[in-house]
Amino acid sequence: MHGFRTGRDAMDLTALTCCTWHMDGDVGVLTLNRPERLNAIANTDIDELDRVLAYAGKEPSVRAVVITGAGRGFCSGADVKEWAAKADAAEESWAVKMHRTIARLYWLPKPVIAAVNGVAAGSGFDIALTADMRFASTAARFGQVYTQRGICPDAGGSYLLPRIVGETRAAELIYTGRIIDADEALRIGVVSDVVPPEKLMDRALEQARIFAAGPTVAIGEAKRNIRAGHTLGIEEALRNEHRGALLCVHTEDKAEGLAAAIEKRRPVFVGR
Repeated sequence: MHGFRTGRDAMDLTALTCCTWHMDGDVGVLTLNRPERLNAIANTDIDELDRVLAYAGKEPSVRAVVITGAGRGFCSGADVKEWAAKADAAEESWAVKMHRTIARLYWLPKPVIAAVNGVAAGSGFDIALTADMRFASTAARFGQVYTQRGICPDAGGSYLLPRIVGETRAAELIYTGRIIDADEALRIGVVSDVVPPEKLMDRALEQARIFAAGPTVAIGEAKRNIRAGHTLGIEEALRNEHRGALLCVHTEDKAEGLAAAIEKRRPVFVGR
């Protein structure tokens, strides 16, 4: 598929400007593609990213997503040169759009893996945190650098980071803006694995293919409940789990899973 439609807007997946998109089997690979700016995100880039993510969430052939960056960086965050040129209006417009996109990525009903190949700073770090899992190359660096620019996190970092590393450690990283390397990121739980740069995409795709081979509806429901569980009481969480389970009952993958269990074989899921 080379294009998709969201509302009244059509997009050609071969004509993206701030990123690239391709399918590797059932896995969609989204590559941030402004390497000359370490993949900094300009105001005009966010709408495009949001529309690609909307497509990934709705397109049945996409069963998992890997996000990475072109060149030496994963994403250096907001394009501060744009902010400097346009002052407060640009920052406010950027934040409104970015919040929408971060929320879409957070709730995307497919597994998302961030393959962090280099610098992940500010909102670039937050994009990585929004993924379900993160793998890093040995060249990766992570920083909640907002306070070094006189601002507080504004793309989900103060919500996401404490849930991953704990409140005390998150406070230190956010208050100081300290940069951590891949080994420290692994030690404190920011990433699940660290590999040489040349093996990063293989590692991320290996895990993404495992997810993509699973029952997509069931995984999506499980993800929604994991995400929602941060703010729910146990009773509401149980109701959500039950609602999701009832939805899964009517899928082809549920029937296949049951048949495979009875026949003592590995299930072959189709994502429906």
